[in-house]
Order: sequence, then structure tokens, then C-alpha cells
Amino acid sequence: MKAIYITDWPDNAEARDLLESHVSSLVTVTPTQDIISLVYMDPPDLILVDERILAGAGRKTLEEFMGTTIVGHVPVAAVLEGYDREGDEWMDLPIDDYIVLTDQERAMQWRLAFMAKRSTREMDLNPLTRLPGNESIIRRIQEVIDAREEAAIAWVDIDNFKPFNDRYGFSRGDEVILATARIITNAAREITPEKVFVGHVGGDDFVFVCPAGMVGRFCEDVIDRFDTVIKNFYNDEDVETGGIVSKGRDGVERKYGAMTVSIAVVLNVNGRYSHYGQAAQDASDIKKYLKGLKGSNYMIDRRAGRS
Repeated sequence: MKAIYITDWPDNAEARDLLESHVSSLVTVTPTQDIISLVYMDPPDLILVDERILAGAGRKTLEEFMGTTIVGHVPVAAVLEGYDREGDEWMDLPIDDYIVLTDQERAMQWRLAFMAKRSTREMDLNPLTRLPGNESIIRRIQEVIDAREEAAIAWVDIDNFKPFNDRYGFSRGDEVILATARIITNAAREITPEKVFVGHVGGDDFVFVCPAGMVGRFCEDVIDRFDTVIKNFYNDEDVETGGIVSKGRDGVERKYGAMTVSIAVVLNVNGRYSHYGQAAQDASDIKKYLKGLKGSNYMIDRRAGRS
């Protein structure tokens, strides 16, 4: 874990040595240095700031840093000499957490590790749905494969989403994506939530992983809920005409029906897959086939091995 330690007392070897023993790399800087540029050039996993800085000019630098969209996700923790602040004072400080130098070393190590872990998880969350993103999706699927776990891996794609987005705008499109996320997570909750993983690849694409024996029911539940809810996002005119007229990706104007979902499912059974890419490719082939069908559909690839 890489950390930057901001202090106006860089010669405090005792504090520096203690912090260095709990991180893999520690860069000590003072408030007079260009901290923002330093963070951009070599983003750390954690920023540690001496408590004295919080009451001085360094506070403004921290507030500016935490307000950035590129590296503002990096957690900022105050380094305290002891528990000597009143409770109400903490709420106004530009920090996410704190450590106390007088704590036991193991407690300090755990706290630093938890901060970095939380930051990594939050950075990968999709900003719209707050579901795990690509990195978490790939990691979870690879874990299933490596453990030779018998599981179903499903890719969910909304059909006719682009023409809807073109007609109704991105704001309404985001509402559809949020509704789809809720549909999938609610379906997962009613099956066996502790055994289901749901992720958001991005845009109108989602992934879920569940026990192989439950995937048929899961898919049917998602499709039933989606087909029931989606009509509420269209105006009366489009509902009456059975769709909308819009230009496709090829620039040709045509009529598109209501949005549907295609769910491509592959089964990780009998050691079928050795890495994520194989499962994703098989699912992509299935999804191409499903998109040529009318309505919402799912297909489970039950082949025992890969050709």
C-alpha cells in the first residue's frame, strides 16, 4: 500500500518510522510542496495528514484535493497523537478516517488495511447503480473458475436501449438502467442472496453469478419483472403504436419495438473454463443469437465442454 504523509514536522522520525512499518511505500511531504501534482503523477492508496495540518493552511489543500473527480476517491486519514478532540469537531474536518499513533501496532495495521480495501471497492462501483464494476466482475468470475465452483454466469443486455435513449434522453435512459439494476438485485434477494453476485459492466449491460441449479428461475424472474415494468417508461403514443422510430447505429431510420432483455448464460461445470475470457466469449455468441429473436429471452449453454 502506497501512502503520502503530509506533515509540517518532517523530521519527526518516530512518527514516520511507525507509519513506514505499516505501508509498503511512504512519501513524506510538507504543506508548502505541490501536493496535488504529486498525487496526480503517482496516485497513492492513502493520504495521511498530521493533525496540526488540519488547523492550518494545509486544510485548504486537502479540501481542494478531495473535491477532484480523478483522484478524489483516495481516502484521507488524520494522524493523531492521541484521543484529545471533542466529538463535534470531527464532523468539520476534511478527512475520511483517522489513526492514533498510541494505538497498538496491530490495530493500526488493520485500520490502514481497511481504509485501502474500502477505497478499492468504492472506486470500482458503478457511479449510477452503485453495483460492482468490471474489475470486481472479472475477479469474481475468475474466483468461481479457479475454485471449480459449479455456477451459472449470466450476461444481461437491454435490447433497443439506444433508440429509446435517443428519443427520451439520457436522464430517462438512466432511469431504465437503475430500474434494471433493481430488478436483478430484487430477483437475487428472493433466491439466495448470499450465493449471488450482481455486477454492472456499464451502460445497459449487467452480469450475475448464481448457483447453476437456480439460474433458470432467476432468468425467468428477471424477464417477468422487466417486461412488466418497462412499459411505464414509454409515453402513451409510443405504447399505442407499439414502438418508436429512430436511426440505428448504421444511420438508417427504422421502427423499434419496446425494450426487452437478452440473458446469455454459461455454466461453469466440470472444469469447463480456465479463464474469464472463455466464458465471456461463449456468452457473447449466445447473446448475438438471442438478439435476433423477438421479445425477452434467455438461453443456457449446457454443453459439457468447449469446442
